[in-house]
Amino acid sequence: MIDRRQFLKSVGVGLALPTLESIPSASAMGAPVKAPVKRLVAIGTFLGFHTPSWFPEEAGSDYKMSPVLESLDDMRNQFSLFSGLDHRGANGHKNWKNYLTGVGTPSVSFDQLIAKSVGNATRFESLQLTCGTPPAAAQMSFTKQGIFLPSIGRPSVLYSKLFSSESDKARMGYLLDSGGSALDLVMGEAKSLQRRVTSRDREKLGEYFSSIRDVEQQLQKQRQWLDKPSPKIDYPLPEFDPMAPDLSLECESIMYDLMTLALETDSTRVISFLVPGAGQVFSIDGKLLSAGYHGLSHHGNDPDKVAEYNKVGTEHVLRFGKFLRQLSERRDPDGKPLLDTTAVLYGSGMGNTNTHNNSRLPVMVAGGGFKHGSHHAIDRENSSATTPLLGDLYLTLMQSMGLETGQFAHANRNMNDYLL
Repeated sequence: MIDRRQFLKSVGVGLALPTLESIPSASAMGAPVKAPVKRLVAIGTFLGFHTPSWFPEEAGSDYKMSPVLESLDDMRNQFSLFSGLDHRGANGHKNWKNYLTGVGTPSVSFDQLIAKSVGNATRFESLQLTCGTPPAAAQMSFTKQGIFLPSIGRPSVLYSKLFSSESDKARMGYLLDSGGSALDLVMGEAKSLQRRVTSRDREKLGEYFSSIRDVEQQLQKQRQWLDKPSPKIDYPLPEFDPMAPDLSLECESIMYDLMTLALETDSTRVISFLVPGAGQVFSIDGKLLSAGYHGLSHHGNDPDKVAEYNKVGTEHVLRFGKFLRQLSERRDPDGKPLLDTTAVLYGSGMGNTNTHNNSRLPVMVAGGGFKHGSHHAIDRENSSATTPLLGDLYLTLMQSMGLETGQFAHANRNMNDYLL
């Protein structure tokens, strides 16, 4: 495990003190945020859930757990459910990517805003994960330039990235040294060119220099971490990656295990995980389902198809529940349960996959030291300016991690009253 205090001492106080501490900031609309959140995990299920089987019928703390979420009943005081939240955006599979950006692309996803704030403290600023190769529309994380960040889909690749051998590091060091020399050459040529161009072109070159500096900083950070030992863990990977689409549930389980290890070893503090979905035909409890996952999501309200679609949804939630229990059992570097200092967003960018509707998204927030145990039913039909959007929930998560911001996409409030 990387000792955080040693890391701070080794890099000096000038670099990261403003971004390493999760100092709660005053909220834009009410009491100061008090949740000691140090990490974010954002999980999105591409084919969503049958929301009538997801949302409880009752609001408040005395709700009866819905069928798809039943396996989480013993954890109900560790999460909050929200119904009626969305970004008020356009519908369709292609707009699934609004899930973390609020306004589609090009735009930045809120996990990356957080990563830029807290990422300097860890080996990896953020990790983007999935299982296998998802459909092209299944995109979650985007840079401030709106560029999609591709996800790692093989458990063995993620394992190697987190726990590299010395030979792996030697190869990476060679590549980084080569890349650094190439950047130096480009910078020299660009500065020479700058003296011969118009003021407008010099402005463009200034933006270019800024981009080069960003790359150099990333290279320097990678070089620095190469000299530090990788965490030692005892986790046996399977003999092969479960990459076939019909094995994606097995892959999902392994990814959750590795995500827990990544957080426990403080290798990263920001993870996004896309749970994919396509035409695979799952076998659940030894019985092959009658149709592919995507076909079941377009169930046409056929009771048999809905029941099988819910079986897949229930399997996703079972694996998510195991992940939450692991976080509650493992400790962070300060000795606290990881779940107490990690905010976990779970849901989907699709509210009704049957009709490609992106409103009333299934959403829950777990952990983070927040006030949990309730189902918060938001009246989406109320067009009042005080009616929260999903982006308002993201504002609370960002503010709780020290980001001094009062605006995200179309949202300019927060949902502190629901979680604090």
